Amino acid sequence: MKRLLLFLLLASLPVMAQTDRGTITGTVTDPSGRRVVNADVLIRSNATGVETPVKTNNAGVYTATSLSTGDYDVSVEADGFASLRFEHVGLDVGQVRTLDAKLSVTGGSVQVNVRADSGLSKSSIEIGGVINGRQAQDLPLNGRSYVGLVSLAPGMIDSGTGTQQDVRAAGLSDEDNTWHLDGVDNSGINHQYQKVDLHLQVSTEAIAEFRANGVAYSADQGGSVGGQIEIVSKSGGDVYHGAAWEFIRNNVFDASPWNAQGTLPALRLNNFGANIGGPIVKKKLFFFANYEALRQNLNQTLSGTVPSTAYRAQVAAEQPVLAPLINAFPIGLVPVAGSVDQMTWYGSGPEVTHEDSGLVRADYHINDRMNAFVRFNTDHYTETAPDTFTPSTAFNDLNTPNATIGIQNTFTPTFLNDARYGFDRAEFAQGQDTPFLFALQIAPFTGIDTPSGSVRNDNSFTGIDDATLLRGRHTIKMGITVRRVQENKASPNTPDETISYQGPEQKGTPDDFLKNLIDSDSYAGAVPVTGQRLTEYFGYVLDQFKLGSTLNLNVGLRYENFGVDHEVLGRGLNVDPINCPNVVCPSNIPWYYQSNLEFSPRVGVIWSPAIFNGKTVFRSGFGIYDGFGQFGGLGQPIGNLATKYTLTQAQAPGFGYPVPSGLGVATHSNSPAGASIHRKITSVNEWTLSVQQEVARQTIAQVAYFGTRATHVFSSITLNGIINQATNARTYAGYSTIPYQNSSADAYTHALQASIQRNFSTGWMLSANYEWSHSIDDGGIGGGEADTPQNNNCLACERSSSDQDVRSYFRMSTIYQLPFGRGRAFLNNSSRITDLFLGGWQLSGIASARSGLPVNITMSRSATALPDEINKGQRPNRVPGVPLYPSHKTTQEWLNANALTTPASGTWGNLGRNAVRAPGIWQIDPALTKRFALTERVGLNFRAEAFNVLNRAQYGTPASTFGSGTYGLITKAYSTNATGTGTPRELQFSLKAEF
Repeated sequence: MKRLLLFLLLASLPVMAQTDRGTITGTVTDPSGRRVVNADVLIRSNATGVETPVKTNNAGVYTATSLSTGDYDVSVEADGFASLRFEHVGLDVGQVRTLDAKLSVTGGSVQVNVRADSGLSKSSIEIGGVINGRQAQDLPLNGRSYVGLVSLAPGMIDSGTGTQQDVRAAGLSDEDNTWHLDGVDNSGINHQYQKVDLHLQVSTEAIAEFRANGVAYSADQGGSVGGQIEIVSKSGGDVYHGAAWEFIRNNVFDASPWNAQGTLPALRLNNFGANIGGPIVKKKLFFFANYEALRQNLNQTLSGTVPSTAYRAQVAAEQPVLAPLINAFPIGLVPVAGSVDQMTWYGSGPEVTHEDSGLVRADYHINDRMNAFVRFNTDHYTETAPDTFTPSTAFNDLNTPNATIGIQNTFTPTFLNDARYGFDRAEFAQGQDTPFLFALQIAPFTGIDTPSGSVRNDNSFTGIDDATLLRGRHTIKMGITVRRVQENKASPNTPDETISYQGPEQKGTPDDFLKNLIDSDSYAGAVPVTGQRLTEYFGYVLDQFKLGSTLNLNVGLRYENFGVDHEVLGRGLNVDPINCPNVVCPSNIPWYYQSNLEFSPRVGVIWSPAIFNGKTVFRSGFGIYDGFGQFGGLGQPIGNLATKYTLTQAQAPGFGYPVPSGLGVATHSNSPAGASIHRKITSVNEWTLSVQQEVARQTIAQVAYFGTRATHVFSSITLNGIINQATNARTYAGYSTIPYQNSSADAYTHALQASIQRNFSTGWMLSANYEWSHSIDDGGIGGGEADTPQNNNCLACERSSSDQDVRSYFRMSTIYQLPFGRGRAFLNNSSRITDLFLGGWQLSGIASARSGLPVNITMSRSATALPDEINKGQRPNRVPGVPLYPSHKTTQEWLNANALTTPASGTWGNLGRNAVRAPGIWQIDPALTKRFALTERVGLNFRAEAFNVLNRAQYGTPASTFGSGTYGLITKAYSTNATGTGTPRELQFSLKAEF
């Protein structure tokens, strides 16, 4: 009841700036530059016909906020002046569109039509951009997921194959992004991204547009330190529109994957759907409905390193008890060069994906002062796929219902309010069918997975109230958000165990597998269904202050309280060896202490000098951004409810397979998950300087610099190593190693960004971005991502280029209507036959290129060879004067093994983290569309798309385990997926009927 009263109270507060909508503002002046008071400004939507009237205040300023995105006509009238009209003013999501009107004196009712500028950003300093619905629907997307378009926005990058997990901003984690749909939470809840590669969580056909801001956004955005992705669903208009479509893929149209040994995986992919929208009551009530489905059957290409026949025979002869383990590997096909014990196996297995999504939305224009909408969407995803080796099978099921309701009120011409309530849910189940009840790792062979899985039903409830208050030259915005998160899960839902051996041909390491000496046995028991709960409170105040006709300030302060995670029934075992004297914290101590002082100031200065006629804008500013990263990562005490141990030869000398029951507990090898009760909120300082220039009609160029410094970044180390190898003593007696999460890492990024954006209103859309950047950290990227250091007492020794340091990144997209045929510049009066062949053609495409990501060279060492016997992230020694790369890099020798050696026993390697890089990738994806006009309004579109049309071989990451027989080899293609970035050449065809 208290929570309900709190929400109702917040909903009643006059508190604005829904970032899923837009604002049109400006100053009205007379010919001498004096401000015109009480001028009438009428803003009319060309899609719905809905009109929004406003007046200028005593400072001659007008503002209309909480406007739906789209195309508008804006007229300005005042007594004694000629009317002025801006036609086809585009308003994007989150945009503050500045339209200053200079009226001329006239004795009659003359109307003057003027062209609005190209949408220069004159009220904010963010590095970001808008992807409109035309791009989402007309650009070639391998997989038809809008996420593949996010990195078209300046400041955003895709470091992988185009999934949510690959989207990055300012060198930060994928867990640091905020995903919103119509202004409310649309994340994966446990993670910020969805746990599987959803294609249709929001169909591209149901997106009006979306904005992705990467750096230096205003105080009305936050909740995380990374990118802010705001998606707006389509709404119906005053005219009925609809479409039905199908996209098809088939392996007969595709090239073979690189290094697939001549095989071409069988593929059948069908992507089909329909939508319809229009008025229920003209200019009052509108609706939109969408359904889309994906059916994919892929005979997935598989490969791995497996034991040779000779090695199998040796194991069977010397250790018969291990025969079932070694025989679980499939028979290899190709010998590994220089190895008698390893072979490469190639195979395939069926991967079946079904996905069904739907969205419905209704918008109600109640009156000139009030608008309301309601929207519901869902996506149900099921997948079965081979797990490492056939016939092992894995499955993933995910259902993501999401809903919101919103009301916008204009109480007075100077006070506006926008309130909404949203619900997000992730129903997830995952598991594997594997040969053993445990995972098996025998270095250097490919590991066999564990059958353990998880189930979860996670929810978030978001209440938002935002308001705008106009006072003279000030547009003051205020807002409050309350987000309640529930995570109901059992993870793992069956015991999760990993048995690890040191196998054959590891330089400087004995073959412990042949001796049946297990290097480590890590066990985590099943966890019952538990319920994590967290409530977040966000608030902000923002002033967009017009200092003069050419100078604006954007000054804001944001407050963020991320709450304290806890279990609804008080369950959980809180472990913090550093801050709790008995390792396990008393039950009265929270999982972590709350920080209540997260105030984040942000300031921006925007100058548009009169000498450049409003076509040049200089922008600069600074801001502080706070975030708590991955929500699921806060719940280590839940995992400690089950038995956990890490058993090594130090605890039980000579133990092997099968592991005696109860040995882990009996030898005091308890290994709980620890986390600091004094963990800090990640804080990121960001600063930027940029210049925007209107270089042609509807064309804006930008050059920008930005820098970031992140402190209190997520870190992960391992405590309780051996402190006396003679006695096997540890710091915390009675425990084995303790994985420990803290916030002690730091990260830096500096970047130069350049872009050019051209609006489609001219018949040619162009978007091109280039970013040169360098990201440095000491192992922690942010969110829930961190590398385990090789020496847990020297986090500074890990300082290097970040795992996600994309040094050069380029992405371009274009849509071009060929100017031939009816309704276009040439052959406008052509016959139907001529138009059938020459008219209605459109070219579109995406080109992308990026440099290779860093690769961390590691090696497998026996735990007893290390000073603390913590065998994680170990690196070799560098041979002075010998280059890490061969003189001529090939896929057969990308790295130089002669540049490294095995460290002496009792020492750590001196090679730095992320010392080498993988190959870069680039590709071109064109599309050709032909529209066949059946009637004035009805048409049929045929489209052919080619992904990686030049069939450039996209190489994967080189094997980076020094001492293995495959070190330095690239054996896998960049992507083995059927969709996304980095595939071989693939063709897709579609047919779409629309009216």
